[in-house]
Amino acid sequence: MNTHDNERIRRLMMASIDGESTPDEEAELQQHLLRDRSLAEEYQQLKNLKTMTSQSRLKEPPPELWDSWSRSSFTKVERGIGWILFTAGALVLLLYGAWVALSDLLTDPEIAWWIRAAVAAVVAGAVILLISLVRERIYLHKHERYKDIIR
Repeated sequence: MNTHDNERIRRLMMASIDGESTPDEEAELQQHLLRDRSLAEEYQQLKNLKTMTSQSRLKEPPPELWDSWSRSSFTKVERGIGWILFTAGALVLLLYGAWVALSDLLTDPEIAWWIRAAVAAVVAGAVILLISLVRERIYLHKHERYKDIIR
């Protein structure tokens, strides 16, 4: 048997175990299994493995474990650093992209002055709204009444 045949037989075995094989493929697989005892043993081991993995279930950790984990100092520092790095990187990329796009747009003499002024107004308005939103979030987070409540 060559490598191509071995690959085909293994695909037939997996399709049969997963219940995805046609009757013709099942018949072909059974012929190969009857001819080669080592293939039949491998097929049986794979079927046993499929049965074991389909019957096993992960045990969910108790809510108390999640609560203590989320309250730990290391987790808070880890998440804080992660969010700071993510935000800083995204902000740098966004600002660079905006700078490139706006510098080309605002310095192009072919574009009418009123379109350039409108784009500048939209950008300035978006920046002001974003700053306002961030300030509101910071204020609300500092004055959150229920942040220390544990479920």
